[in-house]
Amino acid sequence: MPKDKIPTYHQTHPPDLATADALNLAGLQPADDQKVAALFKLRKGNTERLTGLFRRSDAVPLQAKEEA
Repeated sequence: MPKDKIPTYHQTHPPDLATADALNLAGLQPADDQKVAALFKLRKGNTERLTGLFRRSDAVPLQAKEEA
């Protein structure tokens, strides 16, 4: 999917989407074939961070991917 067609959220995002770090904290990770569902732009002070958001429902447990 071209970058310009990927939804981008600023400062907040829907609860069914999560960053890879947030998934990791929940004991999950993106599946091997899972694509970024949206982009998330977070601004704090003078810095801005852009990261991918993944669907929580498509994520897999951390151990499942490591065993494969």
